[in-house]
Amino acid sequence: PLLTHTYLFPMAKDILLIMLEFDNWEQARSWSYTGSYAFIDGFRENSHRCTLLPAIHGRMPDAADSFIHHAEKLLAGRTFDEAWIWCNHAAFDEHFWTWLKQVAPVRVGVVLESLNHSDEELEALPFLAKRRDDAFTCLPHCTHAIAADEADVAEIEQIFGIPTLWNVFMVPENFIREDAPPTSDIAAFIGAAYFTGPAYNYPKAHTLLRNRFLSDPRLEGLMNRPHFQLPERSSDTLAYFEALHREMRQSLLAGQIDAAILAGFTDELHRLRAELFTLFLEGLRLGMACVNLPTLVKAFSGRVIEAMAASVPSVSWLPPNRPECANLFADGEEVLLFDSVEKLAEKISMMRAQPEFRHQLVQRARSGLHQRHTSRIRCHQYGRWIDTAETPVF
Repeated sequence: PLLTHTYLFPMAKDILLIMLEFDNWEQARSWSYTGSYAFIDGFRENSHRCTLLPAIHGRMPDAADSFIHHAEKLLAGRTFDEAWIWCNHAAFDEHFWTWLKQVAPVRVGVVLESLNHSDEELEALPFLAKRRDDAFTCLPHCTHAIAADEADVAEIEQIFGIPTLWNVFMVPENFIREDAPPTSDIAAFIGAAYFTGPAYNYPKAHTLLRNRFLSDPRLEGLMNRPHFQLPERSSDTLAYFEALHREMRQSLLAGQIDAAILAGFTDELHRLRAELFTLFLEGLRLGMACVNLPTLVKAFSGRVIEAMAASVPSVSWLPPNRPECANLFADGEEVLLFDSVEKLAEKISMMRAQPEFRHQLVQRARSGLHQRHTSRIRCHQYGRWIDTAETPVF
């Protein structure tokens, strides 16, 4: 019913996605399918033609092993109706931007991180300031933007003078499972502490809100972290993912790549990502419920919608002072929200005692996904916003 209007069948577009990717799974696993390849799925479901140009984390834009460096040659002679550029954790240079402006009149900057952080966060993790700088380096070259943090929308519009929209996560319909909720009696947090341990040199990282939750004894026996039990860890797909990247890097360094090889590589990469995402959703079912702890991005993370897609009750931290986020799901009907350790413990205990409530929560959440948050619907909304300036209601 949300799509019954004259814009239902827009003219097919050629869309270039300059998307952040990682060449090792330890980093890549935290990069959610819902914030990346789901865009390709959604655009294709709306009859658009998609070309993926990976922006590999850690590679300079003028390096021989960078797709960005080879973009003009790989895509020679082609033009695009739109380009979508992931603005954090990847690097671009003036040569790239000059070329992109020639081939894509509409350029949408995808801002993945919150642009503003508390004094506590900046003191614990000084590098967070660079995330703002990264986005501010890209956005002057964009004609539109979508931002993960609703509080950044007005600031981007004011500073850069471009239409900006809140970026609300999505999931392709074919990943939504129809299972009953898991029967475990303990909730699971599938994620990591923020920059703690001997590998990091951030002595105040323990003060971050997520890390305080993880060390709080009041959650013992209620929530665990089944990190090493995740099905993806025993899959051959992980090794194949990294081998595919190594092989392609060697081809880039040798200059032995063309448009056909790029297309074959990105198609296989997309297939592997989809396979790993399916395994990841299975892993979310290790707990009675899936807990989304506080994040540095002041929005619901992909974990919220991923749990719903896996038919697992979703229990999430509610970012303060984010009214659109608070209205996205019905608390107590589609999701359970908390703003303190006490509230989280209370919600988990309540679900443990009421298996029928867990079942109802999963059913309503799954229905909400199908009605409002599939990739087909979201990319349709984004397309309408670009073409007609109509702001979607999420």
